[in-house]
Amino acid sequence: MSVLWLGRLRLWWFSCAIVIVIVCVWKEWTGLAHIHFLGYDYAFFYTAFLHVIEGHVTWAALYSGTSERAFLQTHHYPMDMHNQYVYPPQFAWLFSWLAWLPFGVSLAVWRLLTVLCGVFGVFWTAKLLWGRLRRGYLLGLMVAVMTLTPFQLDLAVGNVNTVLFGCLSLAFYLLYRRKLETAAALPIALAILMKVTPIVILLPLAMQRKWRTIWYTAVFGALIILTSWCWLGPGSTFGYAIHFLQFSHDSMQNGPAPYNQSLLGVMELFLVHLKGLYHQPMLQFTFNIYAVAVLAAIVWRIRQAKHTEAHVSVGLTSMLPISVSPLLEQPHMVFTLPAMLTGLYMAERMNVSIKSRYLAIIALAYGLQTLPVTFLFNDLTRRVPSLFWLHTQMFVSLVCLIVMLLVLQRPSTLKQLDVSL
Repeated sequence: MSVLWLGRLRLWWFSCAIVIVIVCVWKEWTGLAHIHFLGYDYAFFYTAFLHVIEGHVTWAALYSGTSERAFLQTHHYPMDMHNQYVYPPQFAWLFSWLAWLPFGVSLAVWRLLTVLCGVFGVFWTAKLLWGRLRRGYLLGLMVAVMTLTPFQLDLAVGNVNTVLFGCLSLAFYLLYRRKLETAAALPIALAILMKVTPIVILLPLAMQRKWRTIWYTAVFGALIILTSWCWLGPGSTFGYAIHFLQFSHDSMQNGPAPYNQSLLGVMELFLVHLKGLYHQPMLQFTFNIYAVAVLAAIVWRIRQAKHTEAHVSVGLTSMLPISVSPLLEQPHMVFTLPAMLTGLYMAERMNVSIKSRYLAIIALAYGLQTLPVTFLFNDLTRRVPSLFWLHTQMFVSLVCLIVMLLVLQRPSTLKQLDVSL
């Protein structure tokens, strides 16, 4: 009787979780639809895809703001002079086949790809850490991910972050669990050519002496670039390299937190609301010190791990690109998923006396990223403007995970937890 009652209780809790997910997702998507933001980011991708299949592959054509604004206007999207297609030409070339479909159908296919990358990304990360995982536990992880604002926002606007998460998760699984160093290089190369920032993860790999993976990442990347030149020509690639930093600067003009959840965006938020508290020339200097310190701490901690413990570094490695970036949009936070899973994996191996404190940190970091908390904070700040600082929740979540994993990955802690593969 007790077993039957326990089974019914679990089913009841799971049903409640599904209902909460459905309600939250519906509210998020209807809100974005109200401001005409569904598929907004993908509209820029689709315009670039169209340029490729139409043969307009020069630098001026592929990154033409005029054609992008015309497409946005046709589909009734809002205009913002700081937004444009800012990804490598190879990304547009790799997915140009999507432009053969009507925009609505193409967006649906892209969202399906995003969901698949999210699902398999969680699966590969879980398989990497646990090896074997019960089906119910894995399903619970999937449901938990569905409630995250970064994932839902990335899916709704049609951005590429979840696709990149899937690529990197596959790479880590192949590298650490399957020991396929050459095969792991291909998804890393693809991620870098879709969005340059994942190139930062090569630094932790170098600290772990994964020279074969680094070498083949360069080889695969070069082959893809040279192959793309058969259609694109080299001009757009060289033009992109020249203007890369300018793209980053233009994107940051959209404003501070909640748009930019990096330390720089958080400081700018306080600068706007508490005039005189910060001096603008000091903001970049302060952020640079922070970025260098975080980079050094993460790389040093990864370097200290033994070969058999290297797989637990996926949490810090996956967060490295967003940890040191001056621009951290909310969808970028999907790269914290491996960090949360790594924290859960390591907490399971702790004594009961200390396990609760780390589970509380993970719960806090996760909760701050969920849709219900996002809705609550948006409502509170609208009613009480002095609570503007609540809009830094993504940065707080990121810091919690970084500090937790830096502590957990001390050599003495790893030895006690016995996380060797």
